[in-house]
Amino acid sequence: MDSQHVTLDSLPYIDKEYDDPATREHVLGLIQEEMAQMSPPLMPKSAHIFKSNDTLRKEYERVRSGHSLPLFDTTRYNISAPTSDTASAWQQASNNAASQLEHQTTRIDNLELLQNFGAQAWKLSNHQKEQLLSSIENRTQKLREEGVHVNKARKYEQTEAGVRLSELEERWSDGVRRCVEIQVACGRLQQEINVLETSK
Repeated sequence: MDSQHVTLDSLPYIDKEYDDPATREHVLGLIQEEMAQMSPPLMPKSAHIFKSNDTLRKEYERVRSGHSLPLFDTTRYNISAPTSDTASAWQQASNNAASQLEHQTTRIDNLELLQNFGAQAWKLSNHQKEQLLSSIENRTQKLREEGVHVNKARKYEQTEAGVRLSELEERWSDGVRRCVEIQVACGRLQQEINVLETSK
């Protein structure tokens, strides 16, 4: 904690200048003026992070340029009759039909697996997510308590510092007042000396 100690000159529990509406309006105006000068891009212009991956780089450029995602091509899942009576056309149609049959067989296998094991897998997944949620909630609660503790400690330190600052300010004012009184007394003595010297 000491190695990360940073000295701040802000005392929000002591300084009350921001409570003044005029000061608050002035501060908000400065913030708006600063924000008006800022124009950060939502996405960096260069795509150096995708140098080694052409697919990601192309997708990045598509999103950056604002183009919509191309529609999913479903024509390859259609079973169509041969376009001609040639052997190659029939072979292509036969291969496509076999491919679609294999695809449907795989879907049936997946549905059977889901029917046999899906409920248990879903329950296990829910249990894991509940444990993760509980862990995150506990961590969040701990961090909130730490934040409350930090705020309380900061308020106490700043309140103590405010008392000390008030004492020092009073001593400074008293010292300035005494200096002024001494200067006035010195001025009067100098006048008396001048009068005595001129009367000789």
